[in-house]
Amino acid sequence: MLFHARFWLMLLLIVATGSYGASVGHTEQDNSPKVTQLSGWNGDEQENADMVRVPQSASEQPIGPSAHSTHSTEDVPCSDDEQLAQSRAMDDFLNPLDEKLPSRTYLFLCELQKFLSDVLPQKEGPTSQEGANIVSLDALHSLPPLSLGVSSTESLLSGLVNSSTPTVFVFPERQQGLQTHRVEVTLDSPLLSVLRMRLDEAMAQVKQQEVGQKVTDRLQKLSELSALSPEGEDEEAVAKEHKRAQYRSVLLLKALQVVLSTWEVERAQRAVRADEDGPSVPSQCRLQSLSVSLRKFFLEPSKVNINNCEGECGFPLTSGNNHAILLNSHIQSGQPVNRSLCCVPVEFDDLCVIELESEGTNISFKTNVVATKCECR
Repeated sequence: MLFHARFWLMLLLIVATGSYGASVGHTEQDNSPKVTQLSGWNGDEQENADMVRVPQSASEQPIGPSAHSTHSTEDVPCSDDEQLAQSRAMDDFLNPLDEKLPSRTYLFLCELQKFLSDVLPQKEGPTSQEGANIVSLDALHSLPPLSLGVSSTESLLSGLVNSSTPTVFVFPERQQGLQTHRVEVTLDSPLLSVLRMRLDEAMAQVKQQEVGQKVTDRLQKLSELSALSPEGEDEEAVAKEHKRAQYRSVLLLKALQVVLSTWEVERAQRAVRADEDGPSVPSQCRLQSLSVSLRKFFLEPSKVNINNCEGECGFPLTSGNNHAILLNSHIQSGQPVNRSLCCVPVEFDDLCVIELESEGTNISFKTNVVATKCECR
């Protein structure tokens, strides 16, 4: 008799619990748009995974287009003002002692990725054969990576500010990876002045182009998010946010240099195509632009101009070392040789890779990527 009583009691408890769970599930489903405010929260999600399951939100989606799509700013989600306000309100409730999220650096990086997607040339998705032949960025020989931050050496910071080395940006696959991204750099006063000057010059050059109102607005947002404090500010006022603004300004400078360099290559390629329409004249050994694709998620730009050497190595020889001069003379005299002179690269630039990760930024240099000088050898 006692056994039957326990059986019916357990059955009633199971039915009641199932009804309550269905009701709660229905309520959560109806209010799911409100739960997505947690997308900006970076609390102990793993520890609470068994207690609360947050539905997948837009912030957990990839920051850029998928590997099979072309550049599209619609695939690069950024919080609008209302979503940002909701996210910060939720952060104040859940993490009252933490810094407000999303941070200015997060918003800057999201806007930077959109800006690059808007202004850099879009490309069609590669065919299966082309995709198989695209070289992975990680397969290239590289110097040991350097961390960009407060411990960065003066030579690294000076090189980033003063040079125009070909550069690519690597963004994390998911936007969530940037929400905790905070990097600080400290530039000395002379280098900070150079950064301001070069940033103003690059900004003015971009604005001279007919880029459209959408890109102009993005550029304005980037400028505001990376605004530096006025020079001569008291030392005590140079806090973490000012150091982060310096970091954002360095990234903006490198991004603008990428855009300007890409436009310069496009103009050179158009000029070459225009020359091809004219009478064909054999050209001497010279440098020609050549763009190749690289594979890495998510890479901006995904095509890099590495240049190439083309043209004849005939008499008179305008470029070459002593060996090439003597070999050319030997060939001109009619003597047989197994190898003729070739127009080849003899000097190169490295490719700077700025890889953005959740915990920081790594700078690496792929050596001897971009040909800068040709000779006959």
